[in-house]
Amino acid sequence: EFVRNVGGDNINLTVLMPSEADPHTYEPAPQDAGTIADADLVFYTGLMYEPSPLVELLENSVCGSEALAEVGESVFPIEFKEGGHDDHDDHGEKGHDDHDEEGHDDHDDHGGHEGHGHGAYDPHFWFDPNRVVYASEFIESKLIELDPSNAASYQAAGDTYATELSSLTGQVSQLIGSIPSQNRKLITTHESLGYLEAKFGLEVLSTIIPDLDSSNEITPAQLVGVIDVIEDNNVKVIFIEAEAPSVYAETIVAETGIKAVEGLWVETLKPGQTYQEFLIAAVELIVENLSNSD
Repeated sequence: EFVRNVGGDNINLTVLMPSEADPHTYEPAPQDAGTIADADLVFYTGLMYEPSPLVELLENSVCGSEALAEVGESVFPIEFKEGGHDDHDDHGEKGHDDHDEEGHDDHDDHGGHEGHGHGAYDPHFWFDPNRVVYASEFIESKLIELDPSNAASYQAAGDTYATELSSLTGQVSQLIGSIPSQNRKLITTHESLGYLEAKFGLEVLSTIIPDLDSSNEITPAQLVGVIDVIEDNNVKVIFIEAEAPSVYAETIVAETGIKAVEGLWVETLKPGQTYQEFLIAAVELIVENLSNSD
């Protein structure tokens, strides 16, 4: 979506992953290797977001290492919370819109956080439109490098998109600001809303799945921990993510009486949906259910 907005008619864009697929479990098709080999540029999220077989296919099939473009490194990603989901004191509220994030050029510890399937940095940057601006700037620079004769077109499209994203940030901020402050706490299926939390002041108290694999495997102790968080914080709503529903949600609902809200899309666009529509739909679902959770 971001590449399409910057590249426009100057590029021939192929999207490997279909709409509504779960990126955590996506398996590339055999013909994808040829598609990748034919590409002048291959953009991917990175930050250990894509499954390792897909990353291996990209690395083995691409025409040259310079054609492989990892977008996530360019967005000044935030780190996952240390110490699990109940510890929110160190969520790094400092400087998320600044370019001085600590250690984002040092990714040697990518696998260093136990239990986080994606390493140290949160790849779900699209829940902060400001970071999508950084992504689109990176995409613009890569396209200009490849195709300098259309540089003015890429720059103009990037500027237009940045303006739209700035407006989107304001819309999201206004929507979340309408939630009563005592209700801005939520529980989700897996850890995907860190940027919404860091940027807009929601508090993600816990997640059912304690890491980012959509394997749905948790221990009884972890299940009890989620239930305790819900009861201790008087949380009224749990959001079930569309791409990664949890088999444990029913148990949690039965034990706590919490309301289960389905249909929160966090990973993928629906066919024909824009990024702006995706983000507003997700935020409106959250706002509607938290605002009425007294």
